[in-house]
Parts: sequence; structure tokens; C-alpha cells
Amino acid sequence: MNPPTQTPFRITQLNAENLFIFLDHYRGQDLQNLSEREWQEFSTSTVSNKPLHKVRWLAESLLKMDPDVVILNEVGGLESLENFNAFFLGGTYKVHLIEGNSDRGIDVGYLVHKRLPLQVLLISHKNRPLNFNYLHEKIWNNQYAHVPEKKKYASHRFSRDVLELRLFAESSQKLKMIFLACHLKSKLDRDGIDPLGKDRRRAEFETLLKIYQEVRTETDNQVPLVIAGDFNGQARASKPDEEFEKIKTSGLKDIFDLANLDEKDRVTRFDIRNGQTPVGQQIDYIFLSPDLQDKVIRECSYVYRYKGDLEVALPEIPTATQQLAMPSDHYPIITTLDWSF
Repeated sequence: MNPPTQTPFRITQLNAENLFIFLDHYRGQDLQNLSEREWQEFSTSTVSNKPLHKVRWLAESLLKMDPDVVILNEVGGLESLENFNAFFLGGTYKVHLIEGNSDRGIDVGYLVHKRLPLQVLLISHKNRPLNFNYLHEKIWNNQYAHVPEKKKYASHRFSRDVLELRLFAESSQKLKMIFLACHLKSKLDRDGIDPLGKDRRRAEFETLLKIYQEVRTETDNQVPLVIAGDFNGQARASKPDEEFEKIKTSGLKDIFDLANLDEKDRVTRFDIRNGQTPVGQQIDYIFLSPDLQDKVIRECSYVYRYKGDLEVALPEIPTATQQLAMPSDHYPIITTLDWSF
């Protein structure tokens, strides 16, 4: 009998903030000795590459955390993630991404460590209807419900995607764990039809929960499940924003609630506006199904604070200038589970 895969098992969730890495004109140059201008000239995209020093810093942070699975948001497509892994992570991971619905070209994706004896199935839910329309669309649809020649508004879909990752043991082909990665609707409301994006975000969140319940039913509640991502709001069950109220009855638990992490240590992003005191919130989450909730190693589940020179952590509350210099405007979160394949 083969011994179980290593324990503990580490999971990281990270919004990588515009991780675009296009190397169309790269011809083997030394990436350690490039100017920013030379770096940007590798790309022919209309979108700039993420600044080189930020890409390096982000990669160094991930390598120090050494997670088994990384859930990523704001990735500039499969090509960017493959380049990030190959040129900055030493090819340590296997890359998994399906292009989603984002109008900015930012996707959710996964990195799965090559040391894991696993096979992977990737499933996109980007085409799943949310059964949601904005108020003006509902009014139109109702008004012309019995007028066939009038085109109706279809239900909206996820702003990005819910990307499902299924992990199978290489030896037995047994399904061992399922991930649902998400990046829910932002608070931007360019059209003035959904203040702070709450209605759309609620619809996305509730559809995410439906997918979770469907997968649990499909697997007879026998396969552990992880939901992770940037929720663009406070989604924890103890005090959720109004659009996340249904988290209370979902059975899912936030890793930081399970680890009893202090409130001040949970902040994953600071909202910094001119002349105002920075406001910190946890908007990035890793939620666990009931069968994983007693597996959390408390002291190894935390928000990772970026380190500067000499491995000194940056200020607990950054200024706008300091935040702009960081590798991402989100901090990674990590949980460690006492769990074996």
C-alpha cells in the first residue's frame, strides 16, 4: 500500500492584482537584470505587463509560503499564469485556468504543486445563468412578455467565473478534494444601476452556494470541498454584509473563524482614500465544508504580510504610497490542514 501524501496540506488564496505577463518579444534575456522599460517591451498587448519588481516579489512570497494549491484572482489569462510559473516560480506548479467572463481579461486560476501525486479535472461555470436581471431589465421583460418580436434580457452570468478544480489520487483515481474558486462582482457601478454592486454580487454568491450544494449532493457529502476567492465584501458568517446572509445557513466555515484569529489580523485589503484613515477589511476568504473544519491547524492559518528588505514586514496599516508599491493590493491568505490524500 502506498503511504498517504504528505501532511500538512497548505492552501493559499491570492488576488494577484492585474497579473499580466506577456512575453511576445522575449528571446531568452536575463530577467534578473532588466529595466522596467525593457520588461514592458516584451509585450505586444494593449495591457501593460505587471511591473517586474512586483512580479518578482509576488513569486518570492509564494515560494516562501510553499503552498500545495494556490487559488488566484486577477490573472491575465492562461498565458500569463504559465509565464509566471515558468519564469518566476521555477516551474514548481502545474497551471490550470479557463478564460472567464471578465471584460478586463482577469481570470481565476490554480497552481497545483508538482509534488502532489494527483490528477486534475477543471470545470468552468461561467455560462451558468444567475437567474438575475437588473430592475430596468425586469421592467422591460415584464412589459413585453407577450410580444415575441421584442428581444428580452437574458439572465446575467458570473462577472468572472466559478472555476471548479477536482483532485484525484493518481494511484486509485479516487476523487479526494474539490475546490470552487471565485471572484465576485466588484463594488464598481459604472452605469448607476446597482449601488456598490450589491444585487449582482448577491446573485453571484447565492449561485455559488447552489453549485456548492449540488456538488455536495453529487458526491454524497463524501468529498471535502473548499471555496476560496475575492468576495469583494465581508462574507464571514459572524457578521456578513447583507448580500452574504445565506452564508449563515450554508454549513461553510471561514478558516479564520475556525482558527480563532483576532479581528485585527484578518484584514486582507485596505481601502485607502485621499485624506481619510485607511479602512481594512477581510474580503478574501477560504471556506471549508464540514468534513474539513476540524482539520485546520490554527497556528498555520493566517494572512501573509509582505516582507521588505531584510525580511522585515511592511507596516501593519500601509499608506497609499506603500500600498501602491506592494506586489498586490491584497494580502495572501493561507491555511494549513492536517489532512492526507
